[in-house]
Amino acid sequence: MNRFLSSIGRAATNLRQGWFTSSITIGIISICLFLVGGYLLMTHNLQGILETWKTQVRVTVYLRDGFPEEDILTFQDRLSSLPEVHSVTYTTKNKALEEFGVMLGDDRFLIDSLDRNPLPASLRITPKDPYRNLDGVKIILGAIGDEPLVQDIQYGQDWLDRLDRLFYILGFGAVVLGLTLSLAAVFIISNTIKITVMARRDELEIMRFVGATEGFIRLPFLVEGVIQGMAGAVLSLGLLSGVHALVASRSDQPILKILNIDSLSFLPLSAIGAILLGGMVLGGLGSLASVGKHSR
Repeated sequence: MNRFLSSIGRAATNLRQGWFTSSITIGIISICLFLVGGYLLMTHNLQGILETWKTQVRVTVYLRDGFPEEDILTFQDRLSSLPEVHSVTYTTKNKALEEFGVMLGDDRFLIDSLDRNPLPASLRITPKDPYRNLDGVKIILGAIGDEPLVQDIQYGQDWLDRLDRLFYILGFGAVVLGLTLSLAAVFIISNTIKITVMARRDELEIMRFVGATEGFIRLPFLVEGVIQGMAGAVLSLGLLSGVHALVASRSDQPILKILNIDSLSFLPLSAIGAILLGGMVLGGLGSLASVGKHSR
């Protein structure tokens, strides 16, 4: 414990004496984490919008004319019993015509001249939350099979394809960007720490000469890197919070209403924790990489 506290004291002294170099390191770490955090923030809000859209996934089954009402209700019960289905709403031919008339508004007189109702009855299927995607819809379609009652099925296949592809791209992009910037941060931090190591080479050689262990020599540099990483992470979160507040205050409410969201949200606690932890890990790894190469 005393050794760890001593290392913290030595790391604090090194940071104070090399404040300019440390400031540059902290600034670089904060920029890297700001870029990663900015992408995570954008992805978080986009995923929120997409999740909202997913709640609107429906499968509409149009029914053939001429079948008894009992057959339709039996088919509705069969679909409702599927584990992937949340609810099934039955719309009769008359109700479909009535709803169409409401949509026409002042032009409702157009349907009054019809000699018969051309609209089919339908069943609107709402999948359960885990199945509101293309795979879930395909399971439901498989359960419907070649049911003779069914005339046509519509569920927006192209739209679901694009939605699933967009989720994949967002997740893949977050991993690639995070790894790329993390490697860049480790490289920059290790080179910055290297300057400190080279400047104190004589001191390190004297410590090694008098019998100091490698762990005793390297621990202050590790602590220094972790402190710099944490400071960079806090700074990046402060910048992200400011940018988020600015963008949220200037967001156009009609556009948010179209996107079906009330406001832009900030990063969840898990992402904030990951950025803080990531900064500390990056700082520590950068220090260890540099000290391992240049302290001998």
